[in-house]
Amino acid sequence: MKKAHRKLTRREFLKAAGLATAGGLLSTCAPAPTPTPAAPATPAPGTPVPRVEGATPEERALNGIKALKAAGKIKDGDTFVILHHSGQRNNIVPALEEWNRLTGLNFVSAEEGLEANIYTKVMNEAVTRTGSYDIFLTFVNWIADMAEAGLIVDQTEWWEKYDPEVDHGPNAYVPPIDRFTSLYKGRRYAMGADNDTFSMFYRKDLMENPDEQKRFEDKFGRKLEVPKTWEEFDQWVAFFDRPDQGMRGVHMYAERYFAYTGWAARFISRGGAYFDDNMDPLITSEEGVTALEEMVRLIQNHAWPDAVTGDWSVAYTRFPEGSVFCAWAWPSLGKWAQDPKTSKIVGKVGAMEIPGTIHDGELVRAVPHVVGWSFSISRYSKSPEACYCFIQWFCGPKTGLDAIARVGTLDIFRQPWFNEPKMKEAYGAEFLPVLLANSKNAFPDISLRGANEYLDKLNLHLQQAFAGQKKPEQALKDAADEWQKITDRLGRLSQIEAWRQERKNYPEPIQRLWRKKGLFKD
Repeated sequence: MKKAHRKLTRREFLKAAGLATAGGLLSTCAPAPTPTPAAPATPAPGTPVPRVEGATPEERALNGIKALKAAGKIKDGDTFVILHHSGQRNNIVPALEEWNRLTGLNFVSAEEGLEANIYTKVMNEAVTRTGSYDIFLTFVNWIADMAEAGLIVDQTEWWEKYDPEVDHGPNAYVPPIDRFTSLYKGRRYAMGADNDTFSMFYRKDLMENPDEQKRFEDKFGRKLEVPKTWEEFDQWVAFFDRPDQGMRGVHMYAERYFAYTGWAARFISRGGAYFDDNMDPLITSEEGVTALEEMVRLIQNHAWPDAVTGDWSVAYTRFPEGSVFCAWAWPSLGKWAQDPKTSKIVGKVGAMEIPGTIHDGELVRAVPHVVGWSFSISRYSKSPEACYCFIQWFCGPKTGLDAIARVGTLDIFRQPWFNEPKMKEAYGAEFLPVLLANSKNAFPDISLRGANEYLDKLNLHLQQAFAGQKKPEQALKDAADEWQKITDRLGRLSQIEAWRQERKNYPEPIQRLWRKKGLFKD
């Protein structure tokens, strides 16, 4: 792998910038301000939309810029500002240089090193309306807050006019990432530019050891294989848990900011859902309590204490140093574990599909997509449509391939890219098929208005359960009580509408399971 194409991990970028943990930053984000009405910047829904000519998304975007110039809406040299995280500099800045050369415009980068500061600046803009930023590259689960604040424009008609080839054709995004990275209440308020599907890595060398294989088969009466169900996973982890040898079975997040990830994967795969049709929490159901009981046993019996007391970066230390048999995190963990500069287990790393739960003979997997970055456009931009043309061009099949393959925090999201030599070099040919499979089973973070609050309260009580301070059932009940207060304060009817649309963005096997259980009316 050439160094120029090695993708940096979240930890590498944040360490370089001298930042706090990602989870800690998110917890500081304030609730969204009261929505500010504003005139729509796009045609009313249902209005016929003229189609722009062009063979590719990039060509249609460039033709759009030509048309806007011809109409006198923009001119050469006009400046547009993109607010983004410093970790995306190498993805974005070279693309800006090319875009400006092709269009004659002056798109410039405004970097922010602290992820939470992006949220703060964005939401302040909803109040001050200065137009200082034209485009925001923000977390997927901030879209609702920005939309409800009247800050970002509805891009739906532009998607029809320019066709970014997100949800159809040979260049489509991996579903369901094509939906939940852009949709809020059924409308396209953003365009996804990232893939933060969680991934599981393990010690391949131990799995291939004949002595380990024999011991496992003698103990469990079956071959040593990568587990497909959570029940098999728990046995697998227990088997390789060797604290007397300085190696625990697993590292999964049980700390203050991402404790929900492992629990949610089990809960959703069991057929659980966060809310019912009326936004009453369902997390205290049998599926929720059982999933948490399993996770508590796993963490308390087979993980180091810093799974509970540490932060997101612990996985990037524990697994590469060889002190845990398996670990999960963002896709970057695999690259960190294969880099001789950061790892003692180079060449010994395997990647696996996230386990699931069997229902009537069908294995249902549910993989958390944790945060992730998407492009939104300020309502107060000098030309929102010109901004849209840029993000379609940047996320296009050719431009995006070059940009995402470069070192940066944005990860692969279009399906054909998983077969491209550039991406195989950046990620490793063995990992890409696993990441693709996990991405197809990815479900979104809570992305309603107030998403940060919902997740923060959930994590608080889950961590207490993992620490032994609360029984699992009580922890979930306390979280559910907090959720009811948040929903009532933000407006239950509006949240009901948003949730009914959001759950349509889950993978089809999960939706099919919900229907089989009679969970929802639609």
